[in-house]
Amino acid sequence: MDPYTGQFFELASDLDVEHIVPLKWAHERGGAEWSRERKRAFAEDPDNLWLVDDGRNQSKGHKGPDEWMPPYGPVRTYYLRRFLGVAEKYGLQVRPNESQLILAMLADSRKG
Repeated sequence: MDPYTGQFFELASDLDVEHIVPLKWAHERGGAEWSRERKRAFAEDPDNLWLVDDGRNQSKGHKGPDEWMPPYGPVRTYYLRRFLGVAEKYGLQVRPNESQLILAMLADSRKG
C-alpha cells in the first residue's frame, strides 16, 4: 500500500523509493557539511525510505511538510513524526517557521 494515497499497487513500475526527508531539503539544512559517508548513510537509511506512488513522489519533489503533505489523511501524523525523527537523527536544522508549522499540524492532528 502506498502510504501517501492509501492505494494498493501490484506493479513495481508504479512505485518509487521516496526519501521522507528529501536529499535537497537535508542538504540545505546542514547536510551540505556532511562527509560523503554520512550523505550516503542518510540517502540509504531505511528510516527515511518509503515505497510510494511514483506520481505522488514526483509532486512532492524536495519539499518539506510546510510545503507538501500526503493527500491520504490517516498517514499525515505518522509522516510528520517520521520526518521530524529523521531530521533529528541527522541533526538537521529545521527552520523556525517550518518547525512552528509542523508542530501546529501535529497538534491539529491530535485533536481530530
